[in-house]
Amino acid sequence: MGYSIEELSESNIHQWEEFNNRSPEGTLFHSIRWKNILEETRKLQLRYYLIFEGQRVVGICPFVEQSMKKLFRGLNGIPRSDYNNIILDGIIDPDHINEILSLFSKRYSYLFFDTYDPALPERIEYDNIPNEAGSNMLLDLNHNSPEVIWKEILSKDDRYKITRFEKGGFVVQEITDGDAIEDFYKYYAENLNHIKGYVLPHACFQKLLDIFSPDEVRVAVLTNNGLFAGGNLTMLDPARKIAYFTFLALNRNLPNKYSPTYYLSWEGINWAWENGYERVSFGRERPDNPRVRGKQKFGAERVPIHSRVVLLSKTASRLYQLRKTFQGGGQADDPFPGQVS
Repeated sequence: MGYSIEELSESNIHQWEEFNNRSPEGTLFHSIRWKNILEETRKLQLRYYLIFEGQRVVGICPFVEQSMKKLFRGLNGIPRSDYNNIILDGIIDPDHINEILSLFSKRYSYLFFDTYDPALPERIEYDNIPNEAGSNMLLDLNHNSPEVIWKEILSKDDRYKITRFEKGGFVVQEITDGDAIEDFYKYYAENLNHIKGYVLPHACFQKLLDIFSPDEVRVAVLTNNGLFAGGNLTMLDPARKIAYFTFLALNRNLPNKYSPTYYLSWEGINWAWENGYERVSFGRERPDNPRVRGKQKFGAERVPIHSRVVLLSKTASRLYQLRKTFQGGGQADDPFPGQVS
């Protein structure tokens, strides 16, 4: 049996959800609900594809269609696809990856290929450009319990930064009402603007709270008599027992002696442990980002994401080779648009 692809439709939407739900690499961010949020709040050309071997679904690929200088159509990862892009059935022979990629070459000149499997990129025969995708920073609570983290991983200074909040009268509260959520969003946006990050539009943020159930979203804030120090929005997957630290809000005007991220991470880890979660994802980070070290302080480890920009058309490949030639044979600047925000 050969491979084929189908764009997501009403007739196969249940097959997408079934595959995502049973795949070890499936996530909330590959779900149709996340797609609905993006569709209703962002101006994106979403292209979701199912990969079939015969009649059996063996892969799902959520993409955003984009173009480069109106010359090439390509596929990039969806926003917040921090954990993986293409999900394939574990029984697929890695040597078949080129046959699967050829199915996309009929419509597109390039695509971004992210995977946890290091064998797949090495098998790609199309011209491809290494793309620094970083790693998912993942804490395994079965290996590093809160007790182990406190006694063996956190330094004395780190523990002091955490206990300072308790001694200072700060408390964590879970919030659900509109005004408190608005305050959280304000500080979230201010923090992202401060670090020059991408701010999720308010409509997208609100839609997330509307679509996902209270069992799948936890918003916790750290305050002291009305003084907002920080907050975490955690997305929860009870079936897979994984908690995603998704959005961080910080009061940048807080005195420098306070480090809210330390206390929020510690509180979130303990909450996850007490509620039966086995893993905590701190999100994707590039290796040179200083935030990596902060997450490693809590026992998070890098799970590498192997990424390539795969050049599917001869014209796109020639363009890349031409740029390399004019730059003296060294690594050419990537001529293709990067990760969608």
